[in-house]
Amino acid sequence: MNKHYFKLFWRSILLPTIGYLFLLSLIGLLVILYNLPTVFWGDVIRFSLPFFIVWLIGSGAIKYYRLRHLNISQLDKFTPTNMAEGKLVELLQDEQAKSIDTIRQLQATQHEQLDHLELFTHEIKNYLTSLNAAAENSPAVASTEVKKNIHQANYYLNLLLNDERLAINNHDYDFQWIDIANLINNILQQNSAIFIHKQLIPELTGLDGIKVLTDRKWLRFCIEQLLSNAIKYSAPNSTINISWEMNSLRIADHGCGISMNDLPRIFENGFTGKNGHQTTAATGMGLYLVKKVTEHLNFKVSISSVQSQGTTAILSFLPDNIRSSN
Repeated sequence: MNKHYFKLFWRSILLPTIGYLFLLSLIGLLVILYNLPTVFWGDVIRFSLPFFIVWLIGSGAIKYYRLRHLNISQLDKFTPTNMAEGKLVELLQDEQAKSIDTIRQLQATQHEQLDHLELFTHEIKNYLTSLNAAAENSPAVASTEVKKNIHQANYYLNLLLNDERLAINNHDYDFQWIDIANLINNILQQNSAIFIHKQLIPELTGLDGIKVLTDRKWLRFCIEQLLSNAIKYSAPNSTINISWEMNSLRIADHGCGISMNDLPRIFENGFTGKNGHQTTAATGMGLYLVKKVTEHLNFKVSISSVQSQGTTAILSFLPDNIRSSN
């Protein structure tokens, strides 16, 4: 703003000076044309110059005071007296509008993050409370019960941490070639207890030899969220198919599926839909965050589903970001 201020201030001083010099030049030309004594032109300069300097200093001081004390809080009461002041007021109004929009966006983001924080901490507290209740009711708690509750608490803690990282939006991405088969096997090993608990069978197809160029941490996060949904809505003793087809990683379950009415809204913030209302484990945040991640990276997410038959989550990559040794 200081740059605009000084530019407009000196412009307001410069224009009267140019006008005065032009007038003196015109008088000098008339003196030459009409053969008047040159002393006449010198007398004009000698008498007018002190008055002009005094006027210039006085008007400059007034303009300086007005512009110097002009601020955003006084815009409604300030009346420009020249083009320079009018331009400065216009610039200040633009800055004011931008500042208000920025403040509103920050406030909206802050409220959203607080809502997410409350939601995730509530879910984490539920699983810790469940563990505490099990310990109070029995001197020995089954390891499967402990592992299940700890897994879910860690799940929501990871959601919370990644939500905060996305809110910072620092674009701190590390793109590298990632072996899909190794990544999937590592994720399955970490979730083996859940597969065993629900008696689910992962079936892997076409993953060997496939590498994709993207950020490992965020790709892993997306796969974990999609796999978590597949586990959550799969019936016991069923299979979850993880395959590579047509430049896409597909995670398909054979669970309850998603209704046609809910399908267009599954990526909305906090939307749980009909299936979510039937389970206390649904927050509507997993797919929302996955969509948010893919908007910053070089792959896309989509969901297809048939109610009562199953759901397929698809991560699609550009051909230039894929290497295949097959």
